[in-house]
Amino acid sequence: MFEIISFVVGVIGTGIAIYQTAVINESKKRKNELQYLLAGINAAAVQKQQAWQNQISLLQPPNSPEDWKIAQLCVRARDDAMELGNLTSALEGTIDPDNSAIVTMMDKYKKIVAKNQEIKEVSGAVEPPVSTNKSSQQDASKAGASA
Repeated sequence: MFEIISFVVGVIGTGIAIYQTAVINESKKRKNELQYLLAGINAAAVQKQQAWQNQISLLQPPNSPEDWKIAQLCVRARDDAMELGNLTSALEGTIDPDNSAIVTMMDKYKKIVAKNQEIKEVSGAVEPPVSTNKSSQQDASKAGASA
């Protein structure tokens, strides 16, 4: 009778150990998925921040209250994108402080850029020159007139 009880307890204990191992492995997978999701959001936020910074640099010096409002809105949008990037970076870091998906993605991007540069150097590829000859380009006023 005791052998049966100890056998059942052993089987239950083994089942629990297998279940715990499966849960831990699945948890690790989900953790990485969540980290890369947050890293993707971070990358998008950084791109939006740069886009708003570019927009701000194109603004003329404000001369009217409306111009000031537009400038303030652009700065606010840039700051909001920066805040979102910082928040996702902080959240991603709390999941696994030792392994950062954001840093991994940045390293991979750097490798891709370096590889592209290496390919350009080996192949002798040169960036195509940008045409400054406007005579071959249609003027906007002429384009509207001919349309």
